[in-house]
Amino acid sequence: GMKCFFEEGRALAKLSHPNVVRVLNFFRANETVYMVMEYEHGRTLQEFIQRRKGLMSERYMRSIFTRMLNGLREVHSHKLLHLDIKPSNIMVERGADGALRPFVMDFGIARDWNESATATGTVLGTPQYMAPEQARGEIKQLDRRADVYGLGATLYALLTGKAPIDGDNPLVVLNRI
Repeated sequence: GMKCFFEEGRALAKLSHPNVVRVLNFFRANETVYMVMEYEHGRTLQEFIQRRKGLMSERYMRSIFTRMLNGLREVHSHKLLHLDIKPSNIMVERGADGALRPFVMDFGIARDWNESATATGTVLGTPQYMAPEQARGEIKQLDRRADVYGLGATLYALLTGKAPIDGDNPLVVLNRI
């Protein structure tokens, strides 16, 4: 419920890592809950992939992937799960040194992995990048491996320029996963 959401928000606000977008505040106005995050310049990794059509040097890809992995490790060290790791939830910014710096962002469905899930059979996340157990709606079984799967699927998109599993609609994709 709302209490869990605010506890989660406080946990997210404690995250401080160069590859994780900072969550500055959580608040509720009327019946809407808002998450205030640090503004990052750049574009999403999805936009980057579409623009480059998968053509990127191995050095750049390795650098981006290693930094995404480090950001995710920080999220997991706070006992949080992201549960929607995908190219459009990674912001990429070019630093003054010319290096590409990715940020893990959009913690809209993140949750504490110690929390017993109240929803059963609910599928949350983006199908193309979703771990099989998440696609099956096995919410109680989710752990950091679901995020690692999403990161692997994101690496696939980075290398090939397309999602690892596709289909005409989300149900087809979920079925294929």
